[in-house]
Amino acid sequence: DWITRNSDAVRAGPLFVGAAAAVSLLTNRVLSGVAPVADASSSQSRADVLCLAMTACLVLTGLTWVALKPKPPTTVVLRGDVDVAFVDGDAVDDAASEELRWTWDALRASTTCGAMAVFYEGKRVAQFGTAPKRVAAAAVAGGSHDPPLGPICERCMRTGEGNYLANLILFPGRVEFESYMPDNAMAVCVTPIGRDGVLVAASGTQRGFTPADQAWMSVIAEKLDQSLS
Repeated sequence: DWITRNSDAVRAGPLFVGAAAAVSLLTNRVLSGVAPVADASSSQSRADVLCLAMTACLVLTGLTWVALKPKPPTTVVLRGDVDVAFVDGDAVDDAASEELRWTWDALRASTTCGAMAVFYEGKRVAQFGTAPKRVAAAAVAGGSHDPPLGPICERCMRTGEGNYLANLILFPGRVEFESYMPDNAMAVCVTPIGRDGVLVAASGTQRGFTPADQAWMSVIAEKLDQSLS
């Protein structure tokens, strides 16, 4: 949006407004012929002091916003040898298969998602996006090659609440995703699919999934629960 595109100007806005207000206030006092010394008995002096305090607050706010400019999120290219597009035809019917493919296409097009895996009833029913060769081979082989779900995914299914690891590198639990996701993923969003499955989406950008993205994934997961059950 406009604010995002012009964030530097927006941050400096209070500083410029406060400085301009202070100059205008002093100019008005000089031109109006009022004594330069503040007089508590003068309503003009009391108003000027109040306005000067307000302009000082604006200037300090502007200086703070300019000094505390947030660091842009780190973005990397997800590490992988192949681009996987796998759906387990033995575990899901044609309609569910199309639903899974549509889910991947939608997430890839509208979010920063670079890899996605769907687990249902203990099986990996779909995997899309960047992945190492060993992950692609295991996905096609299926069966005993399906990676076990870790405690984060298990907790999501048990509680019915999603989990968003916005800066994955800071979480020790990231190791549970390394068996089927790119090992340099910067963010992972785990969304429960009912009580029997999860949708795991990975991004190469820190804090890569917005609250709107997470809410949309929850809606998609509800639809997948109906298709896969």
